[in-house]
Amino acid sequence: MFANEIHKKAEKALKEGNIEKAISLYTKALKKSPNNVDIISDRGVAYLNLNKEKECFSDLDLAITLQPEYAYRYACRAFAKRNFGNLDGAILDYEKAIELDPSDSIAHNNMGLLLEQKGYKDEAEKRFKTADKLSKAEDGLLEMMDELEGSEECGVRSDESEDGARVESEEKEYSDRMKEFKKVFTSTEQLKEFLGFIKNGFKIR
Repeated sequence: MFANEIHKKAEKALKEGNIEKAISLYTKALKKSPNNVDIISDRGVAYLNLNKEKECFSDLDLAITLQPEYAYRYACRAFAKRNFGNLDGAILDYEKAIELDPSDSIAHNNMGLLLEQKGYKDEAEKRFKTADKLSKAEDGLLEMMDELEGSEECGVRSDESEDGARVESEEKEYSDRMKEFKKVFTSTEQLKEFLGFIKNGFKIR
């Protein structure tokens, strides 16, 4: 969620590629919402787009100071450090991001890229495999939601044999679980929003 309307306009300007305007708006937004960590971090990213290293890290460092337990802040600074050629510093920040959020597939993948660039191929491969597993797990949830949306009810087979009864029982249990899942997440878009909510440190944005 945006801190104020000026913050929202700044984000729009950034997406449109009007970086200078975005920075000006972020600064104005901060006057209305002093020390808002999202505005500060967003402005740091805007400075990154202009290759203004000092200003970029001034904001990203402050964002971490204000929100030291939020994995995304470290991942964001890691990306900036990599952009400015500080690979070792980027690795340290990604390590911290992963420590705070081990399920962040993007952080694992980016860490792998850095380790590969540094020549640590075995360590990089481990990160890539972890990132792949986490990504597939997330995709699996989305696929399951798609299947649920395509079917009103989960079918249960009828079979009078002992094995058939066991299978029927297992399928009924699965069906019940899926119905409960669908009560919570009524659409794929809702599930995507929830996954994004987790990635964003349990914050609506």
